[in-house]
Amino acid sequence: MADKNVPPPLFAPTHLSAEAQAAVNQRGTPATLNLDDIFGDVVFTPDGDTVFLSEQNEEGGVMGSGEGENVATAASKPTADGQFKPVAQGGGLYTTALMDNGKAASAMGSASAAPKPTAAVPFKRAPQKSNHLQYAAPKKKKESRSSDRKMSEQQKVERRERNREHAKRSRIRKKFLLESLQQSVSLLKDENEKLRSSIRTHLGDERATELLNSSKDTSVDGLLANSQSIANKVLDDPDFSFIKALQTAQQNFVVTDPGLPDNPIVYASQGFLNLTGYSLDQILGRNCRFLQGPETDPKAVERIRKAIEQGHDMSVCLLNYRVDGTTFWNQFFIAALRDAAGCVTNFVGVQCKVSDQYAATVTKQQEEEEAAAAAGDDD
Repeated sequence: MADKNVPPPLFAPTHLSAEAQAAVNQRGTPATLNLDDIFGDVVFTPDGDTVFLSEQNEEGGVMGSGEGENVATAASKPTADGQFKPVAQGGGLYTTALMDNGKAASAMGSASAAPKPTAAVPFKRAPQKSNHLQYAAPKKKKESRSSDRKMSEQQKVERRERNREHAKRSRIRKKFLLESLQQSVSLLKDENEKLRSSIRTHLGDERATELLNSSKDTSVDGLLANSQSIANKVLDDPDFSFIKALQTAQQNFVVTDPGLPDNPIVYASQGFLNLTGYSLDQILGRNCRFLQGPETDPKAVERIRKAIEQGHDMSVCLLNYRVDGTTFWNQFFIAALRDAAGCVTNFVGVQCKVSDQYAATVTKQQEEEEAAAAAGDDD
């Protein structure tokens, strides 16, 4: 429950989208709007561009990644006649080597290779909530820049105005994120003090002081800081903000440590566990390759491997497998987290379950890009 003594962030944009203006007319002023009113229709393309679905009036438009109310329990691929055919189920948990701590995690095997079946693990809740990361793909391939010359001056002015509006709304999002993080830090510091007081009450001053001093850490790697300057430094760190934003929004994500053998998972969100069906004890300390399976595209896996090897951020749509062998399309995003010296300390991988139609569009675009790149290498 929000603290009534902490005022909510105030927004006063000079120009609102049609949806936000309707909310103003219905409920009051821009200061009373919530997050969804201002940019609830914001999604991202696989390349990381911002898209406002309510403003996609150009020919072709975009296709959102969401499945709607009907969450698919198995992924499908398009056939030659334009229909969609379900992907064969994988072999489940017992083909991933996760049950043997002495072996490295492996990609899931086929159903015929399973020594015994894995019980079905249904979603405990919808894998993608309204506040989760969403994507959109152009329904038609982008035209070349030469098409700008065919635009009238009025169309060019309108495009520039849209770009300015997108930039302004992006700044609003960042402002909201910073204020939310600052409020979270304040509330957590209060909770920290309550915990310290409880420890002193139950253990006595001498034992509590010994315990608290032995665990005291003055670094800025954690959320709680001992001074406002250190707190601001933590908040200003982009990697810290990124992880806290994912946690606050309850995204589906994992954090891995490339400094350990086989780049294992060192943190997994509850959303990730719900999406994949695995329990924390099954995956902690293991490489993420157990999400792959018989029909996962090796080229997509290679793109992920290269991004990790080079320390680059990237996004790719690929077929993944849940613990019981059922499949889902995943618009996967991976980012490198760095220390003050610029060295990669961790990777964060964010999973977004997407619809079959969206996946078919994006994977086709990926294949075209790979073919074009290969043709360029041959020249």
